[in-house]
Amino acid sequence: MAEPEVWIERLTWPDVEARIAAGARRVIICAASSEQHGPQLPEATDALLGAATAERLARRLGDTLVAPVIRPGCSEHHMAFAGSLTISAALLMDILDAYVDGLRRHGFDSFVVFSSHGGNFGVLEEWKRTRPKPGAVVISDLRAFSDVLLDVARRHGRNDGELVHAEYCETSMMLAVHPDLVHPERSRPGYTGQLEPERLFREGMRGISANGVLGNPVGADAAVGEELFEALTGWLAEQIP
Repeated sequence: MAEPEVWIERLTWPDVEARIAAGARRVIICAASSEQHGPQLPEATDALLGAATAERLARRLGDTLVAPVIRPGCSEHHMAFAGSLTISAALLMDILDAYVDGLRRHGFDSFVVFSSHGGNFGVLEEWKRTRPKPGAVVISDLRAFSDVLLDVARRHGRNDGELVHAEYCETSMMLAVHPDLVHPERSRPGYTGQLEPERLFREGMRGISANGVLGNPVGADAAVGEELFEALTGWLAEQIP
C-alpha cells in the first residue's frame, strides 16, 4: 500500500483541510537554493536533497506535512558560476514570514524550519533571533548539520574536507535519489583544505575552488547516500521537542 502523500502542493485543498482536521498540524519548511554544484551535479541539488530529506522527516515524525521547498536561497558566494541565482537575506526572511504566517491561517501550529544550503544557515539564525515565531523549531547550526554527514563519510574512509558542497556526501545522496541527474564521469576533487564558512562567504566559491567543489566527489556511492539520508533525518528528528 502506498504511503500517504505528505506534500501540500501535491494535495487538493479538501485533502489538506482533512489532514489538518485529522491532526496533521505540523509542517516542515526547507530553505534550499538554485546554484552550481560542481561539474557533476545539477543546480537543483540543494532543492532536490532538501525535498528528499523533508519527506523522509515528515514520514518519520508522523502527522506532518511538507511545504513547497524555498528557492533560490542566499548564494552570492556562488554567483561567479553560470546559472546560479541568489536572493538577499531580508527577502529570505520575508519569505519565511509569509510561509509561517500563511500556513498558520490554515490551522498549522507547529513549524520545523531547516536549510539544505549552507548559505542560508546564518539567515535562519538571524530570523529565529529577530523574528521569533510561536511554534517554530528553527534548525540553524551549520557545523552540526555538516558534521552529521561528514561523520558518515569518515566511517567509509573519507576525510576530504570540513564543509559539504558537491563532494562525496552530496554526490552520494544525489546518486541515491536522482541518479539520472548525476555525471560521475565529470567528478573531480575540489578544494580539500581547511576552510571556515566565513572565508567562503567573504571570498566566494570560485576564489577557493575553480570547479565549485569542496572536497572530493570521486567514488560517491548510492548506498552511502541512503546512509547519509538516514543519519540526517534521525538527527533532524532529535532537534524537535
